[in-house]
Amino acid sequence: MVKFLYIFACLSVVFSCANADHVIELINGTIKITVGTTAGCSATVRFFNEHLVETYETYKEFLRLEFVPWGRSSYDENGTMNCQFGPRDCFANRVHRCALNLLSGNQDAQMMYMTCEFTTPFPAFSGSYLCANAIGINLVDLDYCVTTTGHDLDLAAQEAAREPVEILHYIPTVHFNDVADRDLRTQAVRRLKSLICFALAEDESTGVTSCLI
Repeated sequence: MVKFLYIFACLSVVFSCANADHVIELINGTIKITVGTTAGCSATVRFFNEHLVETYETYKEFLRLEFVPWGRSSYDENGTMNCQFGPRDCFANRVHRCALNLLSGNQDAQMMYMTCEFTTPFPAFSGSYLCANAIGINLVDLDYCVTTTGHDLDLAAQEAAREPVEILHYIPTVHFNDVADRDLRTQAVRRLKSLICFALAEDESTGVTSCLI
């Protein structure tokens, strides 16, 4: 009985990855993963620590990561930003956006930075630039962005988050190759590593085999 259930689960995974409506493909040898975050979100913390970190460490040569620190933030009629977890959430998201911008072009550094921010004591959410300092970001440049020039980054993040949040509903939003798909998001927050493994195994040039559920 256990063997039957295992085989059924494997077949279900293969079918899901092969289904034309829920497919993850390599584009120019990589898979793009876009993660929409918000600083105070415990589900985002779990996703990073239980799924994204290990997946990235295993398959980073095949991955292009993009982070959108916005969540469910919005502007009211007075132009004031409101965030899901209050003013600290707004501040930390701005710090994240500015830091990621300053680390543009260095995916490993961006991943290390965001992993730090979603690890206790959640520095930016606690009002600290600790993670930025640890990764070597110039804190004068960071603070200038946070206090002065970050508005343009806010608007870009707002636009980037709009459609994924509408389609996927939950934070973190996770989508692949710029296509938001509810089924794939559900699978990603439960078993991202195996999802990526099965997608890579479809292309023999990756050398990826022996995927586990």
